[in-house]
Amino acid sequence: MKTILFCLTLLFAVSAAAQAQTTATTDSLSAYAGSYTFSSGSPINKFAVTAEKGELFGEADSYGKNKLVKQPKADMYQSTSSYGSIITFIRDAATKAVTGLTLTIQGTELSAKKE
Repeated sequence: MKTILFCLTLLFAVSAAAQAQTTATTDSLSAYAGSYTFSSGSPINKFAVTAEKGELFGEADSYGKNKLVKQPKADMYQSTSSYGSIITFIRDAATKAVTGLTLTIQGTELSAKKE
């Protein structure tokens, strides 16, 4: 009986910890979510970032949504699009809020500001 009670307690603790970790991940991803605008004359006008079920997605203009895969470097993600673009989010030094991004695609860097 003690073994069963111990196992149930352990299972509950692991479940609660996993749920807390998922929530923290979703909350931290929401900092990236939003609409980003590129400068006039850029080949891309807007880049939309969404956080869904613990994953990040990006869509350049209306070219379709692609998953953004976390890279080892802080605030860096790689798109699963056929281009394999690298998205690096830019943070304000004082507030640590996400203020923009740099999209590197086929050797070209494009910068956008968060709206």
